[in-house]
Amino acid sequence: MKLLYCPVCNSVFNLVVGEWKQCKCGKAGGYYLDNFQAMYNGGIPLGFNSYTLVDAVGGQPEKGMGRRFEAFVIPKECPTMKKIGNSDESIEEV
Repeated sequence: MKLLYCPVCNSVFNLVVGEWKQCKCGKAGGYYLDNFQAMYNGGIPLGFNSYTLVDAVGGQPEKGMGRRFEAFVIPKECPTMKKIGNSDESIEEV
């Protein structure tokens, strides 16, 4: 699962297939091209390991500490996450 983090307004949001989404301040936005590849502008792409997320959600405890799952910052050079435009410019819908 891919998300986008905007360091300007501290928003974190998911990306969806074919629907441009952006943060509260409009400085970061993106969308999935298909179920695997995404395009974005501005912000920092994040990823969740889907298997560990599903496992953590399935094992949600009634009390105490929550279950951990794996999250990571997606590298700047990533074949499934293509940066479009210049992150210093304001974002326009594609």
